[in-house]
Amino acid sequence: MSDRRLLLIDTCGLGGSVALASAAGVRQVELAPRMAASHGMRAVRELLEEAGYELADLDAIAVMHGPGSFTGVRVGVAMAKGLSEAAGIGLIPLSRLDVLRAVRPEAMFAALDAGRGEFYLGSATAQELVTQEEMLSRVPAQATVVVCEDRVADSLEALTVVRVPEPTAKDGLGLALAALDAGRAVTAEAVDALYLRRPDAERALERASG
Repeated sequence: MSDRRLLLIDTCGLGGSVALASAAGVRQVELAPRMAASHGMRAVRELLEEAGYELADLDAIAVMHGPGSFTGVRVGVAMAKGLSEAAGIGLIPLSRLDVLRAVRPEAMFAALDAGRGEFYLGSATAQELVTQEEMLSRVPAQATVVVCEDRVADSLEALTVVRVPEPTAKDGLGLALAALDAGRAVTAEAVDALYLRRPDAERALERASG
């Protein structure tokens, strides 16, 4: 493992996880479903205390900033931004789709369930919200799609699908460390949630004002 000290937060799903990478290896704490908001900071403190680090000892903080549950994404991004600002250290945003693709590097595409019969589709060049029909038209027949949800796998039987476990924070550490070494850490102000779909409240407000 790299001698860099990096904390990565993922609360994009119902639960989540927090991982710490350092020269001593990788340690991860899992967050129970719907408990990220209340237990996330406790997990961060646990990891830092176990490693004997202060927050300011970290080289950077990374966060999976979406797509996923609106509430989960918002909690993780807010937590990461707050820690980054408090410690004065850089922040690295990671797409959950990129992390999913990194689990199986041979896969050209990654897909996640977006609900309402739609999907989040990611490749090396684009990330978007698509219908099943759009998905089938965008993904070449010979391409591999990596998924982590049964519903998505069942909906894409016409494609070459690889099913993997849902990625956790430690699955994103390789991408985060590469970004850190490449100097791509940014300030907290530069990081936004990656929703891909606008929240219902925002769309309702737009309709009301229109």
